[in-house]
Amino acid sequence: MLTGDVEVLRAALARPVDSVNVALSLPRKIAEKVLALLDAERTTGAVVVPAKELFTTTEAATMLGLSRPTLMKHIESGEIAHVKVGTHHRVPAQALLESQRARSARREKAAEALASFSNEIGLVD
Repeated sequence: MLTGDVEVLRAALARPVDSVNVALSLPRKIAEKVLALLDAERTTGAVVVPAKELFTTTEAATMLGLSRPTLMKHIESGEIAHVKVGTHHRVPAQALLESQRARSARREKAAEALASFSNEIGLVD
């Protein structure tokens, strides 16, 4: 099923047109990944395609731009979802995406508050 759909998409992308219209039949798990990819592109313009589903805390911290101890604080507070594999913490790819989105939303809110405050005190015309 999926192999044929991949070939249909490849053929459509080989044509020099701006819009590609194809009908695909995807397993649910892959359709969810495609939806996450499209949503990430729409909301942030940045697309990260995880190579795996679970990441070590060191890998997750690097991807989020945090130190490992800071990541562990977020995990222990429940801010970042995790699973235990034996005695080790693993961070699902979806939890990384959700954390990035939450951080981005907090930054936008802080920027709006700063802009509003700047307007109130007359720093910006």
